Amino acid sequence: MSLVLLFLRFALGIEFGERVLLLILTTFVATATGMSFGSFISALIRKGENLKVALIVSVTMVGSFLSGMMYAQMKYIIHNNLPFLSYINPVSLITDSFYSLYYFETLERWSTNIVILMIMTFVFSTATYMVLRRRKYASL
Repeated sequence: MSLVLLFLRFALGIEFGERVLLLILTTFVATATGMSFGSFISALIRKGENLKVALIVSVTMVGSFLSGMMYAQMKYIIHNNLPFLSYINPVSLITDSFYSLYYFETLERWSTNIVILMIMTFVFSTATYMVLRRRKYASL
């Protein structure tokens, strides 16, 4: 995570603005959310690794598309027609967090996104624990 930020900053010369610590925190929370989501899917599905990887990649790609990563207008289409989807799509929350750090003076929007991502991380981690715990006790 930090190596990518260092590469972007010093090798590619990308400026991140003045809120570098918040950028690092955003990256950390986004990484934790992604790891907890992957763990949840892996614990939930008892099939092989290929199916788990395919499902995680598929969900991530759909989330990326709906957040405007592949078609910029899609973010606005979703926001106007299905606004709740922006609040349950982790990819949309992550990209919006980065945008809000760079473009907005206040941290209200960023804070909302980070809190939602932290809640998602907690929910995915707790659900993973419950699934694995049930599986462990069932095998006794």
